[in-house]
Amino acid sequence: MDTRALYRHMSHYHLWRQDLSQRLHRFEHWINNHGLVSDEVRQCLGQARQLLGDNSFTLVCVGEFSRGKTELINALLMDERGQRTLPSTPGRTTMCPTEIYCDPERPNCLRLLPIETRRSKAGLERFKRIPQNWITLPLDPTDPEAMRATLSEVSASRWVSEEEARHLGFDVTVQSERNGRGEIAVPCWRHALISLDHPLLRRGLRIVDTPGLNALGNEPELTLKVLPRAQAIVFLLSADAGVTASDMALWREHLQTLSHERGTAVLTLLNKVDSLWDDLHSPEQVAANVESLRQLTARQLELSPEQVLPLSAKQALIGRAKKDPTRIAQSGFERLERALAETVERSRQQLAGQRLVTDSQTMIENVYYSLKGRLADARQELLLVQSSSKDDSEELLTRRREIIRQKHRQFHKQALSLRTSQMLIDKQRPALMEVISPQRLTREIEQTRQRLDQSWTTMGLSRGMASLFEWLDHQMGHLEREVDRTNRVLDSIYQRPENTEDQAQRGGSYRLTLVEERRKLRQLNQRADQFRAALDSVLSLKGPLIQRFIGTLVQEARELWQSLYQTIDHWLKQALVPLFQHNQYQRQLLQHHMLRLSRLRQEQRGQAEQVQSLKDNVDQMSAALDELDPLCQELRQPTPPPDGDGSVVYLERARSAQRATQTV
Repeated sequence: MDTRALYRHMSHYHLWRQDLSQRLHRFEHWINNHGLVSDEVRQCLGQARQLLGDNSFTLVCVGEFSRGKTELINALLMDERGQRTLPSTPGRTTMCPTEIYCDPERPNCLRLLPIETRRSKAGLERFKRIPQNWITLPLDPTDPEAMRATLSEVSASRWVSEEEARHLGFDVTVQSERNGRGEIAVPCWRHALISLDHPLLRRGLRIVDTPGLNALGNEPELTLKVLPRAQAIVFLLSADAGVTASDMALWREHLQTLSHERGTAVLTLLNKVDSLWDDLHSPEQVAANVESLRQLTARQLELSPEQVLPLSAKQALIGRAKKDPTRIAQSGFERLERALAETVERSRQQLAGQRLVTDSQTMIENVYYSLKGRLADARQELLLVQSSSKDDSEELLTRRREIIRQKHRQFHKQALSLRTSQMLIDKQRPALMEVISPQRLTREIEQTRQRLDQSWTTMGLSRGMASLFEWLDHQMGHLEREVDRTNRVLDSIYQRPENTEDQAQRGGSYRLTLVEERRKLRQLNQRADQFRAALDSVLSLKGPLIQRFIGTLVQEARELWQSLYQTIDHWLKQALVPLFQHNQYQRQLLQHHMLRLSRLRQEQRGQAEQVQSLKDNVDQMSAALDELDPLCQELRQPTPPPDGDGSVVYLERARSAQRATQTV
């Protein structure tokens, strides 16, 4: 049995992004042939296509050790041979964060980043762009044993001294596994990337396995970037252990905020419910016991019972391997599959509502209706010329010139209003950009470093670190006030009488909110508080401690500030683009009319020549409109729901069938 619903929705999500990106590409091709748009519009289209080009749907699995994350991933990625994708044996557990995806350029391989790279200030994102730092091992899907042996590397660990563990950034107070020499077990690898050729992964599914609370604490990028960027998070609990203290810490420190404030889809799974199955109890008693535990879990996490899904990943895996529908139904896997499918659809809807996507589609409609109006004017002009007598030609030209002069005055009035509006927006720029100036942040970071270097007590180090985040919080509050002031200016501009009703209604979509950035800063501040709370008597290692603080939390703050700077800059540049686009189109239309009238006047063409010239113009615009019309028709059509039987297409099976057909 295949994961039909999930595969169907992933395919729909994948094809929808491709189709929309291709429509924008066709529109770019159209404007290259016909002009009519500004550089700002072209930039907006390019950014929208870049956004749509990231075709991945990231599912992050979060849970403490031995919660069944690996078996859940194996159940999701069960191959046609009924084999586990990832090794899962008693006593072995994933030691480093692991990403599973499909890279067409580098299929079927395991890439490992050595743990020693934690000594560097560079983050994971930067190391992903440096291939030479990774160790690459090939994977052979046709040899399950060899593949399992290679993938077992993600569970590798080694023994190091406490001092070495501290240098690598581990909190030795929570590293419980020690040997007789007092050495501590640490992962061999900092991060693992597994590229597999699997139907779900080919459709853009990316699975991230995070090995427990300690891993999230040791790699700030996981909590500051990976979790917030995920489209869905699966939080695994164990029915045989209940909600433990570490489970609750995971929920409160990392997941609850994302769920409540950011709206991230967090699916809470009560795994290993098969431990409650008892042949001495009736099926009704077993179901009542599972329901009672689900209700208790929901109360502990302050969730509704519907948000907690009972599951047996192990039984789902066995059921899928043996193609046993009864066992799969008992495992609760189908409910998880439906929940994930709904999350994929919600992610598509959220992407469809993003400003870059909606603006790019609105641009197509604006150009379409403007061209339609221009064509109607040209046809009316043609009728006037055709119905007039030869003696009326001079009077007709005079009348047409007067109409164009009136439109020209109206255009200049709108252009003047736009220039005034742009000046108002430009006046807001210095106050906004000064608040988030990278130079100011660099000076503050340098002052923080000096305070830390001069501190010789734990309290002094803690205060020095806290001062930076207090400054960041103060600056964010100042920025929010400036953004609110600019939003009010923007509202007044779009509500001006010279703008159309549609433009006035769309003005609200250009308001900027910093809710997401405020959330990121708050989460970063919480991480800094945890970092400071973990300070102990480590004065002999003050240098490495300061370096880790600067290289992790401070670097994240710097990247957040840089992202804010780019967001504000882009917002100020794009806020009035629809108004300028409309004005530019009107200018081009007027120039076209004036040029044509000037030629008619200078060349003293007869009525027949004028009619032919107007017919040629109408034909050109009709052809351009006919070329653009299919794009508009596609945009107006609602997105069809996923259809088909959802059968997963395995490449090996397809190739075997193709070879058999060719043989026949």
